[in-house]
Amino acid sequence: MQAETEKLLGTLEILCSNAFIWETIYQGEFNLWNLMISQRFVNLTDIELAFEHWQNIEEWGTPTNQQVFDYEYAPTRSERKNNNWNQTIAAERQEYYQKIQHLITNNCQNLQAYSLSIPKSNHQNFEWEHPDFSVSILVAETNNNNWLCLAPTVPDQVSYNRRKTNPPTTKIVREKSASLADESLITEVQSFLDHLTPITIYGYYHGGYNYTYEHHLLGAYAKTKISAIELALQAAAMVVIEKPTVEYASDADNSRKLSQFMNQCLSDRTLYNISFWDLGYTYEVGQTPPGDWIGVRSTSEFEYNP
Repeated sequence: MQAETEKLLGTLEILCSNAFIWETIYQGEFNLWNLMISQRFVNLTDIELAFEHWQNIEEWGTPTNQQVFDYEYAPTRSERKNNNWNQTIAAERQEYYQKIQHLITNNCQNLQAYSLSIPKSNHQNFEWEHPDFSVSILVAETNNNNWLCLAPTVPDQVSYNRRKTNPPTTKIVREKSASLADESLITEVQSFLDHLTPITIYGYYHGGYNYTYEHHLLGAYAKTKISAIELALQAAAMVVIEKPTVEYASDADNSRKLSQFMNQCLSDRTLYNISFWDLGYTYEVGQTPPGDWIGVRSTSEFEYNP
């Protein structure tokens, strides 16, 4: 470990009990995607399984198959007052999912699908039992060497400080520096996405929570794979990336001292919130002078009281 990073880490460990360290010389560039891989949130999956999972969520009407996991956290479709779902709707939507898959398969290269989830071994770190939630994403390189990422919206019942006033966009998010050479491809993908209108999905509904969210598939287009994934996950409301500029308001748990340390001793102070529906991770980090990253990692958990 770099000597200056080690010294700063020692100070940080006095201020908090859950310090985070990223050694750039060993772990490479620090970014959202590499962070998620290092935390074992990322697993390769089949492209067909990704499309199947997106459609399963619509069929279930819940983020996970509560019949398999034996979690009765939401009413079944047959019990819902406004159940705008039937086999005709399912067949129509399946057709557009198939069109998207066919379009990308035939017009892109380096197709990769990932399943994002919290490792089962991490569940023991939480107080309550939770369903095994996962979300599938697809990335593909265009013929003009840009990248497209598709991801579904992700429910969030743990991060109360999120910007609830800005619902996930239904339009493909574009990085400004990405080439316009793929305009026809992006336009066609967007036309299919427009036919997959948002569907109301139940989260924890019983117990007075009455939680629903609008589920739909969205996309991001960027110059690099990592940028496309980062943009897509932010658009899906699974990830929030912020640059904190305000001090903590209290001295509880050394919060003010910690904030001052982050502002004065580290550069590019950044906060990452990653939501896995009813569980979440937060990383507040900054860069040390030698180029490493240190900070604080914390978890959040939704407690269901029926």
